Amino acid sequence: MLANRGDPPAGFDPLRTSSIALHHIAGALFGPGNLVMRCRENMYAVCPYLASSWTTNPGFTEWTFTIRDDVHWHDGTLFTAEDARFWLELAQFGATVGDNVRAPAYFKGELGDIERVEVLEHDRLRVTFSHRNPHFLDVLANPRFKIAHPRHLMQPQIKQGDVSVNPLDVDLVGLGPFTLDSYARGSVISIRRFDRYWEEALGGMLPYLEGIDYVMIPDPFAMDVAFRSGRLDGGARGQAHYLTAERKEGYVRDLGDDVFFAEMEGGNFRLAFNVLKAGPWQDPNVRRAIALWIDKRASIPSALGGFGWTSPDLGPPNIPIPRHFINWPKFDAGELQQKRAEAQQLLADAGYAEGFSMGHLCRGLNTIPCEFLKAQLAGLGINLRLQIVDEGEWNRARVSLDYDSQEGRLTPSPIPEGTESVYGRYSSSPDAYAKHDDARVEDLYRRLREALTFNQRVELWREIDRYLIVEQTYVIPIAESINVVPYRTHVNGLVIPTEDAHTHTDFATVWLDRA
Repeated sequence: MLANRGDPPAGFDPLRTSSIALHHIAGALFGPGNLVMRCRENMYAVCPYLASSWTTNPGFTEWTFTIRDDVHWHDGTLFTAEDARFWLELAQFGATVGDNVRAPAYFKGELGDIERVEVLEHDRLRVTFSHRNPHFLDVLANPRFKIAHPRHLMQPQIKQGDVSVNPLDVDLVGLGPFTLDSYARGSVISIRRFDRYWEEALGGMLPYLEGIDYVMIPDPFAMDVAFRSGRLDGGARGQAHYLTAERKEGYVRDLGDDVFFAEMEGGNFRLAFNVLKAGPWQDPNVRRAIALWIDKRASIPSALGGFGWTSPDLGPPNIPIPRHFINWPKFDAGELQQKRAEAQQLLADAGYAEGFSMGHLCRGLNTIPCEFLKAQLAGLGINLRLQIVDEGEWNRARVSLDYDSQEGRLTPSPIPEGTESVYGRYSSSPDAYAKHDDARVEDLYRRLREALTFNQRVELWREIDRYLIVEQTYVIPIAESINVVPYRTHVNGLVIPTEDAHTHTDFATVWLDRA
């Protein structure tokens, strides 16, 4: 039995949301990947999943996948290349039936410029790009890009005009190791072993567990009580539910050797601006002033619950994340007093010496980071008006242009190409934290996707990082969080990702040893 921080949003549709409230469950229902996946033994490598193999042409403009012949949807229908084409075309192009329009996936920009998707003989799929895309496999392995859209169930509804059909509308018929047993909204999602699941390991066919019950527990302190009283085998993933240092001490004190803690690089606590809305924050010097003013190290004990790191550190030694693309801590590493003097001068030069008021979208699930930012910016004369919303409004508002700014956690990506959906142009990446329509950002990411050598990628990422964070300051990275999730020691076989808690949420290799 695992905790989940709440009901999955957006009709359980991975094309619509990257929310961990969905993806903590979606791995088990829909699988850990799509055509490919992040390898269980090394999340920085790409492994086959629904495709058994692939090839590319010399120019990296065509990728051809051979689809496995033993994969079934939960209703027994065989998965084919036609299903994969249906999903990719929904993600890249959306759908239009008369006046009804379905938008492409929020991560469309990350996939690259797909020209067409074709089904070839011998159940193969060919994806053709208008520009070379040598790192397409790494991008595609993002665990958020799950195939949860059975063509045989959804395509007829779309053709009839119901373009908004989602996985919940078709009873969550997926491809993952577990199938839906029951769903009581606000209470429990019960899933059970799918006997026709195709993956196997040394111990036999996966999954090992007969089933998992996910208990909806929006209150993290209620989760703590349930866990420590023996009702849960594992905690929820997601902001607020990850343990703070103080809460972890309570687990250790009460449970001792009966609990262990999964620690993962948790993403960047940041402040992002909506520069498509009128206000002083449209001036890059104003945004830069705010970046220089914030005491980033002070956020760790307060906003991040004691688990985190920031400039000039490069992360905890016990979480061995690759360092090639971690460049932002090198920015603004000077003395705080000097940086704050520069910030005041920048604000005065911009005509806002007396400060101003700025709205701030704040998630009611965890208001502590918002309160930290409000207290910090008050010293610069900025009144940060916290607009605290529930989860329903958060999921709507985060892709809208209704708010001046927002905070949150930028979930890490093992590859720089995987950040476009959160840093890219609003017109192609509405889920991006900062709201801008800067064509140069789009061009930089295009060049990054086309780069052929590792050194070229590193240099281009440094250029993107500096442009986004220093020259334009669309986003202010404050500190990296460390996600801490409790599990009972009888939980075995758990694959704990080095970073990105959306990874390996299928739980197919888990078994329980209560002896």
